[in-house]
Amino acid sequence: MTISNNKVVVTGVGPVTSIAIGREALWSALVEGRTNVQLRTVTIDLERQIELPMAAMAPGTNIPQLKTHNAFLATQDLEGYRDLAYALLSVELALADAGLEYDRDDNRIGAIQAFEAPGVERTVARMFGLFTAPGPMRGPPPLYDFLAPCFYNTQAFLYVHVVGKAFGLHGFSTSVHNACSSGAYAIETAAQRIRCGDTDVMLVVGGEAFDTGVRLEWFRRSDLYAKDQFMRPFDADSSGFFVGEGAGAIVLESQTHAQARGANIYATYEGGGFAQQGWKQVIPDVRASRLAGVITRALEISNLAVGDLDLIVPHGASTQLSDRYEAECLAAALTGQRDHAVMTAFKPYVGHMLAASGIIESICMLLAIKNQAVPATLHTRPKQVQLPVPLATSYVEREIRTALKLSTGFTGHDTALVFARV
Repeated sequence: MTISNNKVVVTGVGPVTSIAIGREALWSALVEGRTNVQLRTVTIDLERQIELPMAAMAPGTNIPQLKTHNAFLATQDLEGYRDLAYALLSVELALADAGLEYDRDDNRIGAIQAFEAPGVERTVARMFGLFTAPGPMRGPPPLYDFLAPCFYNTQAFLYVHVVGKAFGLHGFSTSVHNACSSGAYAIETAAQRIRCGDTDVMLVVGGEAFDTGVRLEWFRRSDLYAKDQFMRPFDADSSGFFVGEGAGAIVLESQTHAQARGANIYATYEGGGFAQQGWKQVIPDVRASRLAGVITRALEISNLAVGDLDLIVPHGASTQLSDRYEAECLAAALTGQRDHAVMTAFKPYVGHMLAASGIIESICMLLAIKNQAVPATLHTRPKQVQLPVPLATSYVEREIRTALKLSTGFTGHDTALVFARV
């Protein structure tokens, strides 16, 4: 295959969220302003539990679409790995949405995955189960025999293998672990494989599930976790984020390949800007404002001016410092006719899916482009916001030609992706 300057387009999406499964159901939920945030009690060690709000998925037995995937995971000694089950379902939905037919034994389709901590939840949950099991235990617990398979399953390459095996994908596949910006990096990495001519089709996928509170307690103690069941992006009184369970998958194709098979095209992926702050682990470098440069770079790569933007979807983590950093960088980057654009944030609907957040929120944005409408940002009060771009606080139908998706991650990963209507 020769190197091509072919455009990269999105032809399929597969959302699996706490408010809806599938593109049509998700769009209806966004239009209606629906959420499914509930208090969950999770274990943080052998004797303590905490209660936190979470955009949690329903029990697996209540999600019939998962039956086949759970059965497959059981054959791979991965029974109960919910994040992986959600990811497999999202890939199934995305491939079906794209109407993609391929030879499972002979293809160059690859997958880029975005998982924050693959296998960790099940490993810790199993360890808790060992130490809290009823009945006397003779001698030291057989930790190695009990946990060795789980420790192996925390290897990121195993998740890539499972996705490839489940769907017969044999092209370039790897993992991205750039904190909350992982999904954005996964999209860019997949697009590069198409642009360089290696393949005509790539998948990006990420998922999240929480069986324990071992990761969430760190957020809570760092004063990042929401104090109630409401996320308020950019609100002066926002108290933090709550996590969300589920997964998202996107099918990317070369435009010529998609058009040749008559595929439905959501948008073109025009390109993105990326930077590593190289400063603190959890605090953005507000002095350098690298996100502003990332936004400018994304517009330059896409041959767009500030006035060309119609929709901006921020990271919107609902933490005071992160939101302020985003707002200041947007003000610095979007000089000129920035009043044309409108912003909306999707985390209040589906929660913060950590590494997968960039994928699922890009899906929400792509649905907005498809439907030419902007869902509201839930719970944020207009009078409490200081932003350089108006924040949508109610559903509005409007023309969307170009859209910008921002992600910022711990350890200073700043990203900006640009999509455009065909």
